[in-house]
Amino acid sequence: MKFIADDMLGKLAKWLRILGYDTIYYRTQNDSALIEIAQQQDRTLLTRDTQLARNWLVPTLLIKDEIVDEQLKQVIQRFNLKIGEALFSRCPKCNTNLVKIEKEEIKDKIPEYIYHTYDKFWTCPTCNRYYWAGTHWLNIKAKVEKLTC
Repeated sequence: MKFIADDMLGKLAKWLRILGYDTIYYRTQNDSALIEIAQQQDRTLLTRDTQLARNWLVPTLLIKDEIVDEQLKQVIQRFNLKIGEALFSRCPKCNTNLVKIEKEEIKDKIPEYIYHTYDKFWTCPTCNRYYWAGTHWLNIKAKVEKLTC
């Protein structure tokens, strides 16, 4: 399942990416452009705009809550999203699929403590960020498990 989020849902878009769902987010697109992109790319539109949610041109979900945890819970429940292997497979910043990278390749690009503490690393080929399975991953997994119960 692929999503497009309107300009009021940047944090939700980030969380859907963390879960492994292809989610694009635009801060400056007008409503008709969002609908056109959703049509062209077969995406479900996520919006907090009641006017935009009334469109019948693409599948749309009106996000009711302002709190991102509740927004995420609504999307997970509405679309029965599965959380599993795809978790942490996309860059939360730009939506690109992450690529596994050898530890030695990034030795001089990450903090020394991180280099010596962790063994598995990923990179985003688009925005050149680096990721590793640190304690924040455990916190994210716990949060997601709580939301899906």
